[in-house]
Amino acid sequence: MDNSHSNNYYNQNKTIEEITKDFLVEKAKDNLKESTLSRYSFICEKHIIPYFKGKEATDITNDLINDFVQYKLLNGGLRGTPLAPKTINDMVSLFIEIIKPYCKFEIDIKKPSYTQNEINVFTETEYIKLKTYLSVSINNKKLGIIIAMLTGIRIGELCALKWENIDLENGVIHINRTIQRVQATDISATAKTKIIIDIPKSTASIRTIPLPVILLNKLKEFKGNSNTYFLTNTSKYIEPRVYQRHFKTYLEACEIKDNNFHTLRHTFATMAISKAVDIKTLSVLLGHADVSFTMKTYVHPNLEHKRTQIEKLAIEF
Repeated sequence: MDNSHSNNYYNQNKTIEEITKDFLVEKAKDNLKESTLSRYSFICEKHIIPYFKGKEATDITNDLINDFVQYKLLNGGLRGTPLAPKTINDMVSLFIEIIKPYCKFEIDIKKPSYTQNEINVFTETEYIKLKTYLSVSINNKKLGIIIAMLTGIRIGELCALKWENIDLENGVIHINRTIQRVQATDISATAKTKIIIDIPKSTASIRTIPLPVILLNKLKEFKGNSNTYFLTNTSKYIEPRVYQRHFKTYLEACEIKDNNFHTLRHTFATMAISKAVDIKTLSVLLGHADVSFTMKTYVHPNLEHKRTQIEKLAIEF
């Protein structure tokens, strides 16, 4: 970037709306995943631009950004609904990335603190009830739930799964695509959202998962054409929110309390920890980019486990 372009691009007289739109144009050139660009666009158009409307780069101060944080904490989302502190943190991080080239001072923002919510898992009784229900009059949609129970894959990955990704000979599933519904960013778009099929959110999410024998044998009974989607056995996919509704009807039929699909993933991980599956292997199976995330999310030893471990340390005393 030459100096003349740089001076023009970082013009201090630009409004924050102009700065934000320039940022999105530049990001669009960076070959970002469409889902990421859509998320950025939504935050900018629905939160950042309306709040800072009329402000210029020279107006930016730490106090102004901190006021934005407090406003979002107090007023919440678009309809006054509460926003999670993590969501506000993500907004602020994006805004800082946008305005940093224009700031001639050290940015010092008080981001809201938050603690990770306790994960939701199915009880052993609920798990058995669901497994029993799915095994009766089994079809591809029910088998999809069983795949999630035994592998921990995400709903978007399951909806994007084709038979070509299931290697029955070697007994593995290759995860390399995901389906998402995102905000439409095209000016000419008539709908507010659209479906995209893309690579998973991180390189770690592109992975190969071994299939337990009991699942492999069941999949062999349902084998479809390689170019068809697993859940439908046709060239048409089921989008995640529709499949989520199928899942909830299964829970209702089992008289299990309402839960979202991601509870299956949490349950898989929690069961793996309880059965002493090593953390590195579990992290790879889940497609986490960092083992520390798996540790932080799922490894919470109870008192009895801690007592057993401390007795090991005292054995030679």
